[in-house]
Amino acid sequence: MTLQRLLIAYLIVVVTVQALFAAFPGIDLAISRLFADDSGAFVWASGTAPTVNLVVRRIGEAVTFLLLAGWIFGAMTADTRGDALRLLAYPLLCVALASGVIVNLLLKSHIGRARPDTLVEFGGTAQFTPPWQVVQECARNCSFTSGEVALAAGLAIPAVVILWPHLNRPGARLLAILVAVAYVGFTAVLRIGLGRHFLSDAVFSILFAAGVALAVYPLLRIDRARQHVPLLAPRNPAVAPREQRGVF
Repeated sequence: MTLQRLLIAYLIVVVTVQALFAAFPGIDLAISRLFADDSGAFVWASGTAPTVNLVVRRIGEAVTFLLLAGWIFGAMTADTRGDALRLLAYPLLCVALASGVIVNLLLKSHIGRARPDTLVEFGGTAQFTPPWQVVQECARNCSFTSGEVALAAGLAIPAVVILWPHLNRPGARLLAILVAVAYVGFTAVLRIGLGRHFLSDAVFSILFAAGVALAVYPLLRIDRARQHVPLLAPRNPAVAPREQRGVF
């Protein structure tokens, strides 16, 4: 599949998702209610889920730190080739731009959407608002969108893209997709179940990470880089020319 076709598909998904949540904003409340008891309290918030959530977040942060350390070490020692540095930079940029800039720097500070566990429907005082509506229901570190989901997607999506042409064994690509979906999905469910984010917060964070991954891919020439790193060199040389024509 070419980058142009992927971009068109991505835009179609974005428009569809935005239209869905604009037409049916109650989806967010309905999904969040699945994790609340009769009094409106989020059950997971008082169990082991917060600890699990912290562990998952720390793992993502640790992987990001190791990637950054690897990039810095490689750049300073000149032992790492440019292609390998670009591969290390790919998930780093996705995390930095999606989770750092788009989510935490821009949206959380300006949209003002209250978190689910602070809403009237769940025992709080804030009012529910749909995604993208600029309000003042939250002063800081607000709900829209999820930084942790953006972090998970910012790591998972580039990992699949980098490994894709080298997953030649039967079922390897499907397994890679399932692992990535499980990691991102588990992170999203934790955030929703704890009452810290809505479904739309998680979905848009994934879309931001995917959009950044699409934008950064040609800038870093990932199609070339993943063919010239020894550890990722394809076993079948005939694969390389075909893979260089598109993203996948």
